[in-house]
Amino acid sequence: MTTNAFRSLHESPRGFNYRFVVDHTDLTQGTDNTAQDITLITLPANSVVKSAATYLKTPFELVGTSAYNSNTVIVGDATDDDRFITSQQINVNGTEVLAKAHASTTPHAYVAATAVVAKFASMASYDLLELDKGEIHIFLEVAQLDSLS
Repeated sequence: MTTNAFRSLHESPRGFNYRFVVDHTDLTQGTDNTAQDITLITLPANSVVKSAATYLKTPFELVGTSAYNSNTVIVGDATDDDRFITSQQINVNGTEVLAKAHASTTPHAYVAATAVVAKFASMASYDLLELDKGEIHIFLEVAQLDSLS
């Protein structure tokens, strides 16, 4: 996984100050029909996630078969695993969703340090490790409240 933290508005893609790039090589779960969590960032206490979005740059797939037709991703935390992005189909053989914006539970403030996690799901008879193509970009806009006061 690649992480980009943008320090200024000139670097920032349209207001987001974090971009996480996850591709098929980051998905290492080798058990059929089993999800994998990838921690994107651990936010410090007094943080607010103001918005979230995804861009499916390359749909995920096992090249050579259309039978593997469902992979989804959600983004959230330990309390609400789809707090920021609800279920998004990312497999080329499903009805892939190329872009998605934050869920209705955003913005959200944290009083304690909290991990933001992307959960990638597979389907029956297939595992995530079998994927040989795919890349998604996950964007977050985060403010650190105590640095503003």
